[in-house]
Amino acid sequence: MAFALSPETAGAYLADRGRISDPSVDAVQLGGGVSNRVVAVRSDEGTLVLKQPLPNLAVEEDWPADVSRVHNEAAATRAYESILDDAGLAATVPSVLLEDREHHVVGFERAPEHSRMWKRDLLEGTVDRRVAREVGRVLGAVHREAADDPALLAPFESKLPFDQLRIDPYHRTVARRHPDVADEVDAASERLLASDRTLVHGDYSPKNVLVEDRGTFRVWILDFEVAHRGDPSFDTAFMLNHLFIKSVYNADRREAYREAASAFFEAYDDAVTWDIETETVEELGVLMLARVDGKSPVEYVERSATKDALRRIAKRTLLEGVADLDAFAALVRAESP
Repeated sequence: MAFALSPETAGAYLADRGRISDPSVDAVQLGGGVSNRVVAVRSDEGTLVLKQPLPNLAVEEDWPADVSRVHNEAAATRAYESILDDAGLAATVPSVLLEDREHHVVGFERAPEHSRMWKRDLLEGTVDRRVAREVGRVLGAVHREAADDPALLAPFESKLPFDQLRIDPYHRTVARRHPDVADEVDAASERLLASDRTLVHGDYSPKNVLVEDRGTFRVWILDFEVAHRGDPSFDTAFMLNHLFIKSVYNADRREAYREAASAFFEAYDDAVTWDIETETVEELGVLMLARVDGKSPVEYVERSATKDALRRIAKRTLLEGVADLDAFAALVRAESP
């Protein structure tokens, strides 16, 4: 990519494309995780967020990924928007305002500046079950509606973003590093790659949920670059994994995180017509191990005792065939330091 998005280049970029009249804008870098350049732009014409993917993710290990994933994200954002517009939920997504296939840049509506990242609330010990329930309802509604809509699913047949951003750095990496559970991890990978049930978000986590609660309560769902047609249990496990990891990390609020996990999954389960609890727990075991020993470990877990506890929970889940969330929660409780 010849053009590199930054706060310094964003104004001229938008002016050259006729999106704004004056390239002198207020532009700031936002946290793009490890995979994107993200810049918020304020001009006389309004505000938007520009996003451009990195060809190699910003982690210690080599992690290449196809930059076309940003267009997959634009398509998935539109798909989510089409479902949520009619779902009657307290939820939305940022509308796609610009899509540039030459430079692989997408522009999104910016969420209200007073909205908060749910991950920050959770790490601070603020655990709102209302948010957990709503994100469960949202995921359930999208999974249910997309499963019955072949036209909506058609753009998401490729699993390349999922393979590059999840299966390889998470599943294959931990299978190599933990040969004692490699067979179980490989079986989970095969199941995920073979499924085509519904539209899977692929990064359904608290960092991609913004909470707006000044007056009207609403959640914003973000970051769809890993979206694909696949197995819904990946999304449920991905969200639950973050909640259970925090229950081990922040022992003082342990029960609150577990209650949020239950609220999330019960809301999801009420919204869909299938039972994926067993598959969700299996994937939880893989993902928990991956967030300790994969290519993208959880950045806030630093204590050896916490990492060891997460490894024990993950491996016992996989090797002992834990099949329901109550049993998994009991295991978390028993193995937590």
